[in-house]
Amino acid sequence: MIAFSEEPKISSQSGIVEELLEDGLADWVSLQNVVWLCTRGTINPDTKQAVLDVLHLLYSEGLMVPGELGKKGFEDWAPPSGTWVIRSEMALDALEWQPMGDGLWLRLTTRGKSLARSQREATDADLVMKEEDPQ
Repeated sequence: MIAFSEEPKISSQSGIVEELLEDGLADWVSLQNVVWLCTRGTINPDTKQAVLDVLHLLYSEGLMVPGELGKKGFEDWAPPSGTWVIRSEMALDALEWQPMGDGLWLRLTTRGKSLARSQREATDADLVMKEEDPQ
């Protein structure tokens, strides 16, 4: 019998944030990515709160900005950022927590890019160290 390994789960909030920041280095991040990483497809009050907590952290720490894809590309939501979590929740409610590519998108801020690059460099350095010292 062949055993298939399950995709590794990122369970911690910091792990989810790291993954989203890494994704943001390549492109804008869809709301679906956030929902999937936080819920793994199980939508309930606890996982909904996990999504909102991650969004709050991204917004309040100045790591990512929500916006819409418009005629000119990414169009940031207007400040104040204190309203962004509420707006995000309203968008998710309207989409029944299944954005599937619809809804808002997220882009990295300068601070978010810097942190994501630092994380990538640290990960790359760890990999090099493991290759040099296989134990």
